[in-house]
Amino acid sequence: MAARRRRSTRPDAALIVDLGFVLALVAVGAFAAWPIYETWYLLITVGGAVVIAASVVLLGRLRRWSWLTIAGCTAAAYLVFGVPLAIPSAFASRADFLGAYRDLLAATVGDWKKLVTVAAPVGHFQTLLVPLLITMLVCTTAAFSIVFGRVRGYGALVPIMLVPTAFAIVFGTTANGQGLTIGAFHVAALLHTIVGVMAVGIAGGFLVWRGQHARTVALRQAAAASGIRRPGGAAAGNVRRIAGAVAVALVGLAVAVPLSSTALEPSQRHVLRSTVDPTAQLSQYTSPLTTYRAAFSSDGSDPYNSAVLSYSGDAKQLGRLRIATMSFYNGQQYTVLPNDSDRSSAFEHLPQLTSSHHSAGLSELDVTIGPAFRDALGSGVWLPTVSGLKAIGFEGSDVNALTDGFYYNTSLQAGAELGALSSGDRYTLLAQPQAASANPAALTPPQGAVPVTDNVPDSLTQWVQAQGLGSDGQALSELIERLRARGYLSHSLVNPGKGTATAPTWLESVSAPGPKFKQSLAGESMDRIGDLFSDLLRQQQEKGDSAPAAELVAGVGDDEQFAVASALIAQSLGFPARVVLGFTIAGGGADADAIPACDGGVCRGKNLTAWVEVQGADGQWVPFDTTPQSKLPLADHTVTSSVPKVPTQVQQHAATVQPPPEANPSGGNHQNNEHTPKSPLGPGVWLPVLRIGGTIALVLLVLVAPLIALVIVKAARRRERRAAESAAASIASGWDELVDTAVDLGLPSPGVRTRVEAAAVYAAASRAADSATLRTLAHGADEAVFGAFDPTPDEAERFWAQLDEQRDKLAAAFPRWRRLLALVSLRSFRTGGGER
Repeated sequence: MAARRRRSTRPDAALIVDLGFVLALVAVGAFAAWPIYETWYLLITVGGAVVIAASVVLLGRLRRWSWLTIAGCTAAAYLVFGVPLAIPSAFASRADFLGAYRDLLAATVGDWKKLVTVAAPVGHFQTLLVPLLITMLVCTTAAFSIVFGRVRGYGALVPIMLVPTAFAIVFGTTANGQGLTIGAFHVAALLHTIVGVMAVGIAGGFLVWRGQHARTVALRQAAAASGIRRPGGAAAGNVRRIAGAVAVALVGLAVAVPLSSTALEPSQRHVLRSTVDPTAQLSQYTSPLTTYRAAFSSDGSDPYNSAVLSYSGDAKQLGRLRIATMSFYNGQQYTVLPNDSDRSSAFEHLPQLTSSHHSAGLSELDVTIGPAFRDALGSGVWLPTVSGLKAIGFEGSDVNALTDGFYYNTSLQAGAELGALSSGDRYTLLAQPQAASANPAALTPPQGAVPVTDNVPDSLTQWVQAQGLGSDGQALSELIERLRARGYLSHSLVNPGKGTATAPTWLESVSAPGPKFKQSLAGESMDRIGDLFSDLLRQQQEKGDSAPAAELVAGVGDDEQFAVASALIAQSLGFPARVVLGFTIAGGGADADAIPACDGGVCRGKNLTAWVEVQGADGQWVPFDTTPQSKLPLADHTVTSSVPKVPTQVQQHAATVQPPPEANPSGGNHQNNEHTPKSPLGPGVWLPVLRIGGTIALVLLVLVAPLIALVIVKAARRRERRAAESAAASIASGWDELVDTAVDLGLPSPGVRTRVEAAAVYAAASRAADSATLRTLAHGADEAVFGAFDPTPDEAERFWAQLDEQRDKLAAAFPRWRRLLALVSLRSFRTGGGER
């Protein structure tokens, strides 16, 4: 008795191994998800999910709860603890904490797609830890239910616990990461390979040990029941088998990992993030360059002398503050987004600044929005950032709203804030300091780049040709310098007048002798830029190419016109170019002849400037300052004219007004043809309907396919049993079919009961079934298995006919929904059903 008691208190090895397997794959899943989040709060989320799952399942086992009750308690625990475990931003204020429960409900459904629309690593950005919490909580709850429930289907633990790793892969980044070369073998994606080897290795080792353990337990029970002791050497045999399996696995990994890694090129890694377009289209906002002159106004709030923003930190290392990057010229203006926005112009969420981003080699800049921010920058949607931005962190009571509204485009290196920015809002930028710009004279166009001729004024092309400088980087640099030297700075159409000592106007900075003010039209259309080059070209033709620089000053404008003109010059030579609006920082390498740089930690309206960035063959963007000079005044222009000897008689003609063509939304001049028949239900109407209907049908098919497959499998199993090789096997299998039907309906498995005893249990559970017929079927199955004579095929057919009738009567005692669930139930597969 004492020995039996000691054995009962001995720890269950299978339970310990099962728990170890679950926790090991939880750790692998968290490790695989690290590149997505890169925040230590991930450990709180994963650990909290494991604790909640274990607590609910253990409490359910003590209280003998059903699986439905356990699922309900798990969901309740998720609603209670989901906010502190997955939404750390909720601790910003009491209102944010209460509102986070509403966000938790929305994130439960919507954040799965949102997770792939935010640039990784996402940190603890908003509610993006919620999908990880749900995945871990559901998987560990199901796994612990199997482990603590002592269910024999331990094999289900493997697919369940591989789900967290699959989650990390599917929602992961597209980058393959660093590789590893060992001799002649090359592992292209080391991190992903390690994750795969760990997950598959742990799962395989678990199945091998569990299978060996089950065999050992079965042999031990057989020996105890029969009294026959097993021969010695069993332990040594187990060791040999396990060692052989490990050796085979190691050999397979040594061969498969390098070969598969080499075969999969980095460009072939596709995840959900590869196909989802996380754009926030900003085309409805005005191009910031069109409101450039508002910063130089001294009326009203006086943005020219007021603080647009203030900054502190590593400003000199970062050099320039970028407000907007405009890469697309449509002949009227330079815009941030093209008319046909694609992924190259996509603005996406950038993760909030977390502790994981603070690493060596990154510069930090704190920015505070000033009172003149919106007056100087128009809509105020374009947020000042820096090149090489890695993360951003907002501060203040509205941190969540500002974080949610921030979008960033990595290729343009420009950010937008759709939230309501106001004076005093603060944020921190963490960026990689930019290397020194390449020598502009050494630039060469990227391979495959061609000169742009569309939306380029003819006068610009003629002026470039008149300089005779060529088309390389040296020529581009010289052309931009000549353009600046022959231009004259003017920010307005009307004279701003004299300022005071405390509130000077932009005219005070113009250092030309004599009359300083020259009116300048705003705008950056082809006509405006064409007129600028026409003036420059005419002055050069009148004065000659060798005239002094002071006699060639003829173009009037400011950064709005001269930045666009410089960009079009670069594009006409085959260089990709874009216009950037922003501020330069004192000590950051700004041009002394350009707009004054920000100094003293404050950027005012008078410091706002625009420059051009030109891309070279190495893919780097090189900045060019484009502000025109203001030291030399405009040169005199002499207009020569003569009176014609033969006066021209002007005749009056009546003008015929042509009716305008019908407006076309596509921008063309195509007019309606009234004689052309129109089909009200053409392909353009049906295609979207068919596309949406096909997508819905496909989704429904994917969801229903497993259920249909299960019904087909059960039908095939029934057909195989009925068509057994012998009549005895057919009758015995028929009884198994009856038992499987009862088990799927929710009745207990026979277990150790005899067929006659099982028939009595099923007859009692279903008043529609015939107990006498069920006993007859049970006796018939026993006779077929243990009888002295084999039954005939006719007897087997009669047995199956009675069997089908009793199966229908057995199911008739249950409601319709139970019968439908029985069709797709897996209980007969899990419990073994009729297998005896």
